[in-house]
Amino acid sequence: MFKEHLQDKSKASKSASAANFILRKASCYLSSLEQRLDEQIDKRLVRTFYDLFVSILIFRHNKMGLLLSELGAYVCGPAKAPAGTKRISNLLRSKKWTSQLIDKYLLGRTHQRVQQLWQQGKRPLLLWDDSRIEKPESWFIQGLCSVYSSKGKRLTKIKRGYYDPPVSRICVPGFKWTAVLLSSLGGTPSVCQMSWWTTRGKFKSDGPSIIYRLLKNVQQTIGCLTHVMDRGYATSKMLEWLFKFQQDFIIRWKKNILLRHADKGLKQTHLLARSFRAQRNRLIWDKQRKINKRVSIAWAEVTHPEYPDQELYLVIVRDKHNYSGPMYILTSLVVETAAQAWEVMFSYIHRWEIEQAFRFGKSELAMESPRLWFWENRLKLLAIVSLVYDFLLQLLRGWRSWVNPFLKHWCHRTGERYRSASIPLYRLRLAIHWCLFFFLAQNSG
Repeated sequence: MFKEHLQDKSKASKSASAANFILRKASCYLSSLEQRLDEQIDKRLVRTFYDLFVSILIFRHNKMGLLLSELGAYVCGPAKAPAGTKRISNLLRSKKWTSQLIDKYLLGRTHQRVQQLWQQGKRPLLLWDDSRIEKPESWFIQGLCSVYSSKGKRLTKIKRGYYDPPVSRICVPGFKWTAVLLSSLGGTPSVCQMSWWTTRGKFKSDGPSIIYRLLKNVQQTIGCLTHVMDRGYATSKMLEWLFKFQQDFIIRWKKNILLRHADKGLKQTHLLARSFRAQRNRLIWDKQRKINKRVSIAWAEVTHPEYPDQELYLVIVRDKHNYSGPMYILTSLVVETAAQAWEVMFSYIHRWEIEQAFRFGKSELAMESPRLWFWENRLKLLAIVSLVYDFLLQLLRGWRSWVNPFLKHWCHRTGERYRSASIPLYRLRLAIHWCLFFFLAQNSG
């Protein structure tokens, strides 16, 4: 359907030119992947792959956006929705390709961008984090396990008086999600890898195995990079793997883990940090509280007791107004000056981009809505959604001069908050939706 509109040169309206521009860029983004698919599956399924990609891109309903019955109406038109649904089902059910094909494609694009960042004099950063896909209404589909519900956790914070909120840990059916994004300081991220896994059943796996596999793929395909992680990865096993694959890292460290200093000896991290006074301070803009706060920084060379031959550096960040407690960052990068310490701190703060990726995937791309019974089919659909997210990020990275006029015409907003957004991802997707929606409506007959 969308390929036919792309090949039609008779439309010359403003909306048609903008829509064709988007469709051409989507086709260019998927061209190499479609060539690999063409070697494995039928050409009709390859065309369905492109149509499904564009359908997800323009679909606006966050709760119903990944239902095959509704996506089929976009692929073949509302009058032929059953035929479109069957085409999508045939694509996802095909045994001739797997979601690993998309993983390799994203890893290859990551390798190309890493080379570009090095040429620009920027340090590539791999941002790591874990999340979960919650399916509270599902019980019998393949691959479900027990996950800690973030929605249930928010219910415990409701003020008493409205109703009696739950107080214990709430778990629901679902599966785990490990994501890795590539970025640099001040840059827009891109998708490196996204893995969905479960702890029960036929497809049982575990977090350490997933992390080990991703680190191995990065080392074999790209080489040495800097990995940015939160406290969930602050373990000795994680350090062992990073040293094994010769990777640099920036990890927010836990305060009760032992570290060794040449003069201070072996102490817990928070007790060791008390021995080092602030060496520099500066004003930092706090986006959450909308205030400028004064932050001090200190650093020291340390070692981990299980890896005494590995030189590490501990960066201590303190909030002078006590809005939050001290932050301890352990890194393998050399920190001998204040500039290097500030770079480590800002690199870790940049990790927040992956939290935004989880939020966008669940709220805007409806990654919790698929109702596919088979595990492999669900992985394929989620992998295609990750391609959509990476495509939107690519638009923001490469078309700064073009994006602003496009947003002004198709998704005009007057608020300062919308105009000054550094990564207007939600607004861009809404603009693409309206552009393609009006184009399809004008040419639907």
